[in-house]
Amino acid sequence: ATSSPTKIALIGCGNISNAYFEGCKNYDNIEIVACADINIPHAQATAAKHGLAFGGSVDELLARPDIEIVVNLTIPAAHADVNRRALAAGKHVYCEKPFTLTSAESAAVVADATRLGLRIGSAPDTFL
Repeated sequence: ATSSPTKIALIGCGNISNAYFEGCKNYDNIEIVACADINIPHAQATAAKHGLAFGGSVDELLARPDIEIVVNLTIPAAHADVNRRALAAGKHVYCEKPFTLTSAESAAVVADATRLGLRIGSAPDTFL
């Protein structure tokens, strides 16, 4: 029996999101099902461009029970906050570089993930 793909959502619909939309097409065990952005009309346009049923606010995305992993593509200054909010919502997190801006922020994110039993990761470089 085959299992259904892991449901992924992107937060941050800037230029780098296109690399994730395209790259994820190469794998049958993951599926991007939603995207969100602080600019909701941009999130809606990005969702339409990529055939997603949902493009909207970060809060709405984090409330979705079907999302297992959040890919954080926001601006670096927002990484720690978005990482922590996603973890608090019960989602695993993969963050574009840099993971956070300070070691204290990184320690807080790691502590949250450990306490909640969730996984976190960060991109070593865009092409990976």
